[in-house]
Amino acid sequence: QRIMQKFNIQCRVKPKRQNYIAGESKIVVPNYLNRELHASKPSEKWVTDITYLPYGEKMLYLSTIMDLFNNEILAYTISDKQDK
Repeated sequence: QRIMQKFNIQCRVKPKRQNYIAGESKIVVPNYLNRELHASKPSEKWVTDITYLPYGEKMLYLSTIMDLFNNEILAYTISDKQDK
């Protein structure tokens, strides 16, 4: 940079890449469970997660909701977009 300024040379600036990774959320929510993952009664604590499923040339996403009382899956959905 110093040498370029000395000879009054300027380079082309490359455009910046997008600063997100697929699946990464910019929304930060408070941690209410604080690693206390045991429930004393049904429907007291529910958790969710997304699993990536490679399917041929495309990616599918499995989203589940689980009750921590008995580790039962309450609901799930499979989609080709992360919009669920």
